[in-house]
Amino acid sequence: MATNDIVLPDETQEKCSRYSLLRWLNNTLKVKFNHVSQTCSGATHCQFMHWLFPGSLDMSQVKFQAQNEGEFRHNYNLLQEAFDRSGITKGIPVGELVTGSFKANFVFLKWFKTFFTENIKDMDYDPVQARAGEGISAMIRADLIMGLEPDVEETKGAQNFPYTEKWKEMYSWAEPSTCGELYAYCSVCGTDLLTYRKGIQDLTRHFVTIKHKTRAKKAQLELQAPKTGPLPCSEVVVQFINKYCSSSSSGGDQPSSGFARYMLGLEFPTDVLSICKQTPYCLYVYGGVTLEEAATVSVVLVGFFDIESATHHIRLLDVLPSPAEEAGEEPKKTGGAVVEAVKRFSLPLINLSAVYVGGTGASAEHVCSQLREFSPNLVAFGDLDKLADAACHAAVTALSASVLKIISELHAYFTSTSMEIDCLKDLFASENNDSKSFHPSRDCLNFSQLVRKMLETWPDLVSFFDSCKKDKDKVQPIFAMLQDANLKATFKFLALALKPLEAFQKHLEMHDGDTGADLLRILQEASSLLHTYAAHFLNPQAAERFLEEHDARVLTDKTLHRSGADLVAGGSAVEELLDEPLTQQFLSFYMTLTGLIAKEVPLSDRILKSMAQLLNPETKLKVTDTAVEELGKRLGVCSTEGEVNQLTKELLEYQQREEEEEEEDGEHQDTSAISLEKHWAGVLKNRNSSSVLRNLVLSLLSFPCPPLEAEIVYAQVRESTFVCVCVRAQGNRAVVQKGWLELVCSGCTRHLRGHAVCVSVMRWILSQGPTRGGNGWETSLRQKPPSRAVFQAGRGTWAKPVGLDKDSPRGRESEDELVDTSPASSRITLSGRNLRRVQAYQDGKGFLTGELVWGSLKGFSMWPGLVVPWKAKSAPPGMRRVEWFGDGMFSEIPSSGLLPFHAFTRCFCKNSYASLPTYKDAIYQIIELAGERCRKSFGAAKGGKEDELNLMLDWAHGGFLPSGPDGFRPPGSTPADQSDSAQSDYNPPAKRKHVSKAKAIALAVTYNRESMIQEIEDKGKKIEDFCMSCGSPETEIFHPLFVGSLCLKCKDNFMETLYRYDEDGYQSYCTVCCGGLEVILCGNASCCRCFCKDCINILVGQGTFDQLKDIDPWSCYVCKPSECGGNLMLRSDWRLKVQEFFVNNSALAFEPHRVYPSISADQRRPIRVLSLFDGIATGGVCVCVCYLVLKELGIKVERYVASEICGDSIAVGMIKHQGKIEYVNDVRTITRKTLAEWGPFDLLIGGSPCNDLSMVNPLRKGLFEGTGRLFFEFYRMLTMMRPKEDDDRPFFWLFENVVFMGANDKSDICRFLECNPILIDAVKVSPAHRARYFWGNVPGMHRPLATSLDDKVGLQDCLEVGRKAKFEKVRTITTKSNSIRQGKDGPLPVDMNGKEDYLWCTEMEQIFGFPKHYTDVNNMGRCQRQRVLGRSWSVPVIRHLFAPLKDYFECESGQ
Repeated sequence: MATNDIVLPDETQEKCSRYSLLRWLNNTLKVKFNHVSQTCSGATHCQFMHWLFPGSLDMSQVKFQAQNEGEFRHNYNLLQEAFDRSGITKGIPVGELVTGSFKANFVFLKWFKTFFTENIKDMDYDPVQARAGEGISAMIRADLIMGLEPDVEETKGAQNFPYTEKWKEMYSWAEPSTCGELYAYCSVCGTDLLTYRKGIQDLTRHFVTIKHKTRAKKAQLELQAPKTGPLPCSEVVVQFINKYCSSSSSGGDQPSSGFARYMLGLEFPTDVLSICKQTPYCLYVYGGVTLEEAATVSVVLVGFFDIESATHHIRLLDVLPSPAEEAGEEPKKTGGAVVEAVKRFSLPLINLSAVYVGGTGASAEHVCSQLREFSPNLVAFGDLDKLADAACHAAVTALSASVLKIISELHAYFTSTSMEIDCLKDLFASENNDSKSFHPSRDCLNFSQLVRKMLETWPDLVSFFDSCKKDKDKVQPIFAMLQDANLKATFKFLALALKPLEAFQKHLEMHDGDTGADLLRILQEASSLLHTYAAHFLNPQAAERFLEEHDARVLTDKTLHRSGADLVAGGSAVEELLDEPLTQQFLSFYMTLTGLIAKEVPLSDRILKSMAQLLNPETKLKVTDTAVEELGKRLGVCSTEGEVNQLTKELLEYQQREEEEEEEDGEHQDTSAISLEKHWAGVLKNRNSSSVLRNLVLSLLSFPCPPLEAEIVYAQVRESTFVCVCVRAQGNRAVVQKGWLELVCSGCTRHLRGHAVCVSVMRWILSQGPTRGGNGWETSLRQKPPSRAVFQAGRGTWAKPVGLDKDSPRGRESEDELVDTSPASSRITLSGRNLRRVQAYQDGKGFLTGELVWGSLKGFSMWPGLVVPWKAKSAPPGMRRVEWFGDGMFSEIPSSGLLPFHAFTRCFCKNSYASLPTYKDAIYQIIELAGERCRKSFGAAKGGKEDELNLMLDWAHGGFLPSGPDGFRPPGSTPADQSDSAQSDYNPPAKRKHVSKAKAIALAVTYNRESMIQEIEDKGKKIEDFCMSCGSPETEIFHPLFVGSLCLKCKDNFMETLYRYDEDGYQSYCTVCCGGLEVILCGNASCCRCFCKDCINILVGQGTFDQLKDIDPWSCYVCKPSECGGNLMLRSDWRLKVQEFFVNNSALAFEPHRVYPSISADQRRPIRVLSLFDGIATGGVCVCVCYLVLKELGIKVERYVASEICGDSIAVGMIKHQGKIEYVNDVRTITRKTLAEWGPFDLLIGGSPCNDLSMVNPLRKGLFEGTGRLFFEFYRMLTMMRPKEDDDRPFFWLFENVVFMGANDKSDICRFLECNPILIDAVKVSPAHRARYFWGNVPGMHRPLATSLDDKVGLQDCLEVGRKAKFEKVRTITTKSNSIRQGKDGPLPVDMNGKEDYLWCTEMEQIFGFPKHYTDVNNMGRCQRQRVLGRSWSVPVIRHLFAPLKDYFECESGQ
């Protein structure tokens, strides 16, 4: 039978671990081997030969149940004969194999795997059928095992522990195993346990596992369940409850009718019907839910708001088998089945307010259309949680097939090649390697990241595929697509167009537990998303019409679309290629995306605003009766005139009562501290069921509550408290009788035993044993059920991860530690010796209790762990106690040897993951805990633990989206980095001189500055080694004003708050730490700084603050540096350091801008200038500033074009510059064609509106909404005007905006403009403060700001004769007349004839650097002239920035 086609592999051809070998063996032959040595019988090798060469041996002669060495040798003789018949020359080391040698069996099995893989041809082979259904023995004698090299680590010299009946006395579930004396059988879990290593310790380890505990409790519930007749539900419902509502969720268990009875309750479905008759309710419909044998069902749930508990409850109604599959008929039949179920349970359709349809196989359109026949005003919700993913996929598909094609081709090439390609590895390192299941556009977040990575690696991809010589048939098509400029432009378009959708998806899962508020927020964000995309391609009138009517015909009407130049396309690089086909593709993207979002947003924008105003306690007095009336009609709550009048009357009574309560309190209550649901529960508690306002609010509160993932909703069904609803009920009382908890309804005198109470409470009672009545049970029934227990770290360690403070897990070394974290109503009193106070780490080294970390262990790669409290009274500085996941061991390790868990890609070790089971378990456990804290579900894994692990690793490698690393911080902690925090939006009260004022601390202080001073004094450290704001030793940058440093967290806060001023003109926060509870103000009339009590007492000296309060006036440490003392020292070069501090505070690094060499004088030509936003943002006189400065510098201006819409500004420019400035319309009307006609330009200047960027505005919308979006018009102009690389023509640009903007907005501007800004405050070259950011490529921008002889730096220099300045410097002059005052109620800056006076217009002109009477045109009044000046730039600052342009452009003779 010899054949030449047989391939004999090399001995060292493949490297693999013992575990991968066992997985391959078990999966291929359908066996359950735990050790490589178990293959010593030779039966497995014989079957492999029979599979490869069916005639080579007789399977009936193989001894599959071989038990001794003789039977082993018999099998190997059969194998040798098969080798000889097939011409295989491989030798079989029978003598070593039959002894059970691990090394011999491992090497031989590894060779056999390679041999099998190389020669397999027939894949249709059933190994179980081939051996006649007989199993292969996996047992090994004890004497063999003890002599073998173990597959897992074990202690040297360990003795053998055979099964003994004594074990059963301790653990009743431990029974003899059919696998032999080395095993024990768990009757609860139905599994065999290997116990020969440690005996009773192995049983104890199994006893504390989550699998055993949950199944044991479930069995106990079933044993004690009262038998009360048949269940009022079908067998399908029982199967669903057993699989999805049991915490064990074991699909292999038999359906439990006892557990189903507990879940439904004895009163089901009467109690559900009673609830739905008295209150509005909604339906949840989940289709495509899998049960046994791949059968699919649709699950129908009922949701309602319970006033008594102020909670949204969800109850199971029915489980419907999926209809027979017919093309296009399944959704219709599902909708009909839902209607029939509602009718069968006799639910009143008049109270049905909303329906949510999720999952697959159930169409929201068909379900809602059939329900609307009975409830016309029904509100239909689709898959809001999947909106971004569905919209992304549909829009990208409609955009261009080439986008998905090139990504798929690159992925297929990456997975098929053996080469290490860095650019492809960067793209697909975290993606699924299976090309068939690779669908990138179905995940919005991942696809957006992939698009950005594609653009970043595009040059590298082109270079690689251009130089690649292999696989020409695969490489050439990819290279051709990469050369397509239109395709690259499409990717640039996607990078910009998908950003709002990506932001929406990230916010979607960040709910705060206030479910009603979450739903409103999501709906409003979806509506805002609709606003954004409609405005991208529809003209303004059409966009408004579509948002109100949701009419799809508006989207397809080409006459309502923006022109190609006005279409938001993604920058000049895209617009240069914007032809008709590309424009149509972009329009298709926008139309598809906008249409799908509109379909999922069930209510108009006006209705959503009315909902938000009505439900939000903070706006309860602002909602109008007209808005509520429209809302009531839309929801069908009031259909007659009488009901409308009643609703209006009840609303007015509600508002009057709330207003009276506020007046009685004397001040407004902190409504933000009260959840929306608790507020309305208190309002509606005493209203009768006929109240129209009650029905309207309950209808809104019954709407589906996020999160809406099926697994999370099923968990809510499992954990919801079942309440008895009775019209006559006046109250409930709880008693404990014979170990059972009974809920007694005093209205109907019915006893609901056990099952009528929350299942979680019942499990807790049963776990405590028979308990007699005691204090606190009455309130415990209304407590929120505890979260499910998850593995924290170590053996036997269990904690409630969400919302509970569990800082001290228990392991093998800390069994005496126990922290009381249970609710007050169910707390068990512990003795003093068993309670140990949790020790907090306060050494300023980070890594606090409960944090997830990576740690360095000798002999291992970085290992995951959990920081736990120190065992002793106090921890040594810099040391942490860590419990390691996987084995539960503890270590005391320096904090320098730890890394945060979010450094996953850096610390994760693939080799350890593949070869060490303990490491693999540790990774599973820590990601499970991180997912629990982030509320991330891995329920999509269908194939068991391996698939779940793959999903976990994808999530970890992808950056733990959408919540990021902040999501798995310890419960109760504060995220470390919030750029636009609510605290920074807080406006402190007006200051009075030398008094305390209550200020919000702008940053949560983690470290102790007193210990910082102690280390400086005792250990000789320097102040530069610490953060001056919080005392942290982890410094990031220098302090710009004083000798010292700042940490990253305080740096961000300092950057955002240093230039924030209160209404009195003084800084809002302390100059040193940008925080402070009590401050003292500088008495210098020209200074606006303040210093807090803590900074003065800690840094200067204890008691200094009290001494300074008696000094009047007091000059601060900046005005009078000689007053500095202790550890507070003013920098001599602080003015330069402030500018340096703000140069690169965005934490972004960019390539330097192109440097243009100076042009010789004979080759220079006049300059051409385009100025933007002059009448929108920076003010009309800005254009005059730049033109004036250019003329003062002597630079010839050939053409000056300004985008201007302000009449006053145009008048100033036209009259003062004799019509030499060309004014055009709104910047949004400028196209590439007009730029080509006007240009080329040499200088682009402008500054987009700041009202939606400035953090002073509490209603700001940010960079991507409102007027903030006009920044992209500047970016569009810049990308269209920028010369190509081969063009040596100098081109300069300058962009300006406010300093006090959010860090995220500033970073986005930096990212688009590809540079960091400089900060310039005009106070050094003028008498007024005016701090602004400038981005640009003008040479010498970073040089220090210096005064010239012509600059008037003092206020007195700018005043007319006979007027005296009361201040040397004044606060920033804005468009508001009150800004002239030095504070809201402060003094005026000028004294004339002994009286205070305002600044005259001519004086304000000189403050800004303009000539006198510069704005005196067209009889403009004082307020008009101040508005024009208040939006202007400072002339000396612009002169400072533009001075280097003299080296590039022609100047007037003599200049």
